[in-house]
Amino acid sequence: MDERLWGDLREELVDRVLARLPIDSFFRLRAVCKRWNAIIHSHSFISDCSQVTSPLGHYFIKADRRADRVLLGYSCALSKWHRIALDFLPMQIQPAASAGGLVCLVADYRPFALFVCNPITKVARQLPPRICKRRPRIVCMVVDRWVQGYKIIAAGGYRTDDDRWTTEVFDSVTSSWRVSGSLLQEEFTKRAVCCRNSLYCLTCGPNSGLLEYNIQHEVWSRVKTQRMPGNVKSRQLFQCKGRIGIVGKASRNQTLGLCIWFLDLKTLKWVEYGRMPPDMFDRLYKKWPCDSMYCAGYDDIIFFTRFYSPLGLIFSLSKYQWEWVPPCPLLRDGSLNIPRPRNWSVFQHELDGFSFEPRLDASPFHKA
Repeated sequence: MDERLWGDLREELVDRVLARLPIDSFFRLRAVCKRWNAIIHSHSFISDCSQVTSPLGHYFIKADRRADRVLLGYSCALSKWHRIALDFLPMQIQPAASAGGLVCLVADYRPFALFVCNPITKVARQLPPRICKRRPRIVCMVVDRWVQGYKIIAAGGYRTDDDRWTTEVFDSVTSSWRVSGSLLQEEFTKRAVCCRNSLYCLTCGPNSGLLEYNIQHEVWSRVKTQRMPGNVKSRQLFQCKGRIGIVGKASRNQTLGLCIWFLDLKTLKWVEYGRMPPDMFDRLYKKWPCDSMYCAGYDDIIFFTRFYSPLGLIFSLSKYQWEWVPPCPLLRDGSLNIPRPRNWSVFQHELDGFSFEPRLDASPFHKA
C-alpha cells in the first residue's frame, strides 16, 4: 500500500482501521511508530474498540498446567493456537471465570485472593478481601456493558448456622463485596455458567438437579426439570446461544458415548441434540478413561477438552459437524503420558476449557 495514502489519512480514521484489526495483527503493527505503540492508552481508540465486535472472535482457553501463569487460546476463526502469558500476575494463580474480555483468577494460597485482568492489555487488579476467607467452590463473572462494570459471584465458601452455603457478590461499580442469598442445603459441582441474567450449576448425588441463582434478585432456587440426562459423574453444564445444555456419557444399544442435551424451557425436559461419533469418543477417552470433561460454548460452537490433555474438539450446532482441534504446538509435551502435578487436589478443581473474547476496551477497573 502507498505510504502517502496512510500519511494523508486523519488520525481518527487510522484509529478506526486499527480498532478493526485482529488482536495479533494489531500488536505486530504497534512497532511501526511511537504513536501506534502508545495508542492502546488512547481514550478515543478504546472508544472505537468498544463499538466493534472483536475481529478475532472468541478464543477457547486451556490452561497449560505445567507452566505457571500461561493460558493457551484456540481461535476457531483462524484455526490457530495462541500463547497468552499472565506473567504480570503473582505466582500460583489459576483462572476461575471469564466474561467480556476479562478473566477472573484465584490464588492457590490463603486467603485465596481474587484477581481480575485483561490478558491482552495486561492490566490487572487484586479485588478487596472477601468476607469469607475460605476458597469459594463456585466463581462466576458477569459483565454489564451499560454501566461499564462487572460482578463476581463467589459461592460456597463456608456453611452458615442453618447449614446453608454463603454467597458473596463483588460489584466493580462500588468496588466492594456484599453477602447475598445463601445457597440451598445441597452439594453442588464447581462449574457454573451464566445465561440470561442467571447463574446455573448442577447438584451432586442421587437426587441431582439444576440450581439457578437470579443475579438481579440475588436468590437461589432449584429448577424443577424432568429427569437429568447422562451419567451423574460425567455431566458438564454449558450455555450456547442463550440456551442451557449438558454434556455427559450415556449408553445406547449397550454402547457408551458422549451426548449433548439442551433444556426446553417450556416443558423443562432435556432434549438430546447430538452424539459424538464413536471413533472420536474412543480416541478422547482411550488413555484417560476417567470422567473428567470440560466444555464451553459460544455462538453455535461447543468446545470439548479433557483435564490435563492436549486433545480438543469442537461441535458446530448449525452445521451439525464434529471436528478435532489442531494439536497445540505450544504444549511442551504433546503426548497424554503426563505426570500429575504435586498439588493435584488443587488443580483438579480448576477451570479448564472456557470461552474468552479478546477485547482491548475491557478494563478490570470501573470507568466512571
